[in-house]
Amino acid sequence: MEHVNINEKFLRYLKRSHTGEGKAVQSKCLEMKFQMSGRKIRDIVNALRCEGHPICSDDGGYYYAANRNEVLGSIRQLNSRIEKIAEAKDGLVRSLSLFPDSNSNKQLQIWFVCVKEG
Repeated sequence: MEHVNINEKFLRYLKRSHTGEGKAVQSKCLEMKFQMSGRKIRDIVNALRCEGHPICSDDGGYYYAANRNEVLGSIRQLNSRIEKIAEAKDGLVRSLSLFPDSNSNKQLQIWFVCVKEG
């Protein structure tokens, strides 16, 4: 019997049944179909995107891109989320002044260096 991992099954299913924005599927439906949590669905989607598969998402849910514009729309959405996360991180960095500690600046500099190099 052929061994197919869950990421491959997920990808095949999206390509076959949910290609194009108009055929997006909500996470809840995918959770029921694949008997897994929303967190696991997001992990699979992330892994597939990192491999270069055009898995898109919007308010309608997840779908396999049918064209370049759908991929660009998902890229714009991700960029917006990145900007909002960066703003939140910057606010937390500013909040460190509320908690003076002689080591905090050194620890923060080390963290930034690790993130940039990693």
